[in-house]
Amino acid sequence: MGNDCHRCGSPLGSPEAFCPNCGSPQLLYDSSSDAGASSTEAPPPPTRKIDWKHAIGAATTFAVPVGFFCSSVVPALASGCCLWVLAGAVAGIGLYKRRSAARLVAPAAAMRIGTVLGLMAAATTAAINAGAAVFGRYVLHGGDVMEKTFQSSMEQGSAMASQIMSTPPEQTRQMLQFWLSPDGRAAATLLSAVMVSIGITVFSTIGGALGARIFSGSSTSIRNS
Repeated sequence: MGNDCHRCGSPLGSPEAFCPNCGSPQLLYDSSSDAGASSTEAPPPPTRKIDWKHAIGAATTFAVPVGFFCSSVVPALASGCCLWVLAGAVAGIGLYKRRSAARLVAPAAAMRIGTVLGLMAAATTAAINAGAAVFGRYVLHGGDVMEKTFQSSMEQGSAMASQIMSTPPEQTRQMLQFWLSPDGRAAATLLSAVMVSIGITVFSTIGGALGARIFSGSSTSIRNS
C-alpha cells in the first residue's frame, strides 16, 4: 500500500527516499526491526546487592526447620542432614528471589545469603541439642543412659584412633580417661557442636550457589503478593 508525501500530499507509488513531485525527503520507519531487536534483548545482569530485610526473612523461614531436622531429637532425620541443608538453602534463595522483585541473584550474593542461613540453622541445631540434653537428663532422668552412651562412643573412638595412629595401649588408656573426665566431656561436646556447625554452614553456602544457578533461568519479575 502506497503512502502520501508529508509535504505536498502527492501519492507515492512505492517507498521512496524523495517525493517525485516536490523532492521532499521521506522518513521511512520499519517496525519489524524494532520487533526483532526487542525479542533478542538480553536479560538484566544478576544483581550483587542484597536486600537484607528479605534475605534475613527468607533465611529465618528455612533455618529453623533445617536446624530441627539436623538436631539429634529425631535421629532418622538427622542422618540426612546434608540434604536438608542443601534443600533449605536452595529454597531460601528461591524465596528471597521472589520477595525481592525476583531479580536474578548473583552467585556471590546467593552464597552470602546461604552462609547466613547456615549460621542460623547451626545455632538452632546447637540450641535444640542442648535443650534436649538438659530435658533428657533432668526431666526424664536419663543421665545413666546418656553416660553409658557417651562412654561407649568414646571407647569406640579411642580404639579406632589407636588402630589408625598405632598408639601404645597406655597412651590410649590415658586418652580415654581424659575424654571421660568432666573436662574431656566438655571438650568433646564443644568440638562436636563446632564440627556440626561448620558442616551446616559450608553445605548451606554451597546450597546458596546452587540456588542461584537453579533460579537464574527465569528473568521474569514475579513480585510477592
